[in-house]
Formats: sequence, structure tokens, C-alpha cells
Amino acid sequence: MLAGMRADIAPTSRRHGAWEVAVPAEGHAVPGVEVVGFRDRSGGRFEERILPGPAIGIVIDCTPGNLEPLDGDAIEGGIVVGVSPPAARMAGRAVDCIELQMDPLAAPGLLGVSPAELNGAPLDLTEIWGRDADRLRARLIETRSWEDRFALVREALAQRRRSSFRVDPEVADAWRRIRAGHGRVPIGDLPGRYGWSRTRSWSRFKAQIGVTPKRAAMIVRFDRALRRLGTTASVAEVAAEIGYADQSHLHREVLKFTGRTPGTIAADPLWTVDSTAWALARAA
Repeated sequence: MLAGMRADIAPTSRRHGAWEVAVPAEGHAVPGVEVVGFRDRSGGRFEERILPGPAIGIVIDCTPGNLEPLDGDAIEGGIVVGVSPPAARMAGRAVDCIELQMDPLAAPGLLGVSPAELNGAPLDLTEIWGRDADRLRARLIETRSWEDRFALVREALAQRRRSSFRVDPEVADAWRRIRAGHGRVPIGDLPGRYGWSRTRSWSRFKAQIGVTPKRAAMIVRFDRALRRLGTTASVAEVAAEIGYADQSHLHREVLKFTGRTPGTIAADPLWTVDSTAWALARAA
């Protein structure tokens, strides 16, 4: 066992067709970080667009092969993407990986960089963590157990955590309100809550979260809609539930962010796997 894992507590693991998904056992979470393991037993090729979302995304391949951005160099330590990355796709084969979703408020202390620095092309985790990223991946490759893999990730995060990185309390409060309101917060009212001008509020928020409050609200709402599209809810039901003006509004926004229609996404088994995995992670 690694990092104090108890033998009587095991990760939650489920099969979805050829895919196996796993999440850490209850009580083993890292504050500000959600972790999921994905394993494709079909051995097929995996290719998906990298999407914006309300978290810093990190994907670490647990095999000797490489997950890599298309039209870019191979990445060996782990792919890191910001809250609002440019349109890009990630590919791999016989995927066996760990994916982390890191809250922007936690990212500076764990990654050592501001979320605003991560909104360009996907980065290699080695560019941020150096040889620590290579060592973590090497140990993950040697380990098949989800329990031990999650322990390794938790151990690595604990070693990297730095208390010197601070986010303005006002920015943190605004971000939490946007998330708690699922993107349906009166953005124009936020600066007045903190006695800030709109210019200062927008500038500080973008510098520390990576996007403006308006863009953050749009991404939070889109992410929630995307998760619901992977369920049995109809597109019209999702649009009404999430707060889009109508089904056409949802259609345009999903198409803009994903290059696909909501109906296509809802019918894609990979999106069902993804939605189910993160629902498990948030319920753990």
C-alpha cells in the first residue's frame, strides 16, 4: 500500500462497455482536485477535442505510449490545459490514464503557475513540474492498481503544494459564486460586492482565474450542459434546465466549443463514459 491507503477501502471502479473508470475511495480526496482513472480495454484509438471547462485539466498516460495533442509534439509527462484552451485535439491508443480536474483556486499552489499562463496550447507537465513529472509518470506506468495509482498522485500533489501562492479573497468569492450559481450569476453586480471598479474586478479575475467573469460564467454553464448531454435528458430538457434561452442557443454554444452538435454528443458512447466518470468523482 502507498501513502497510508487502508486495505479495507478501495476505489470505486465501473465498466462501461470497453471502458473501465475508477475514482478514489471516499475520504482520500485532495482539496480542490478531482481525479478519475480511465482504461480502454478495446485497444482502439482514442481521439477527442480538448474542451474549455471550469478547471485546469491534467491527463497522465499510465502506459509507455504517449497521449499527445494532434498537430503538436508528443507529450510524455502529462498534458496540461487551462480553463479556456484554444481549439485542439488529443489522441492516443489503448488509453490507460489518470485525469485530474484542478480548481483554478488550487492550481497556483499545486502547479506553481497562474491559471492565466495555461490558456495557450497544451503544455507538458514536465514544463511545470520538471523531473518530478517524469518520476510520477514512470511510477504510474509500473503500477496497475487504481488504489496505488491514486495514492501516487495524492503523494505527488502533497509534495508540490506551496502555501505562498495566494488568490485575492474577492476573486475567490466571485469564482465560487459563479460556480455555485452554475454560471447564472448577475456578473455586473459582482464588482460592487467588493467595492471594486469593473475594470479592476475584470483584470484581477482574469489574471488569477485565467478568463473574465463573463467568460467564466459561460464556461461553467457550458460544462454543466455538456455533462447533462451524456445522460438520458433530451437536448431541449438540458437547454431549459441549464438556463439557455432556447434549444437553438444551446446548439450554437455547444457547436462553438466542441465543433459538434448537442445531439451528436449525446449519442456518443465516449461522452456517456466521461459524464458517468465525473459524476462518480463528485459523489465520492
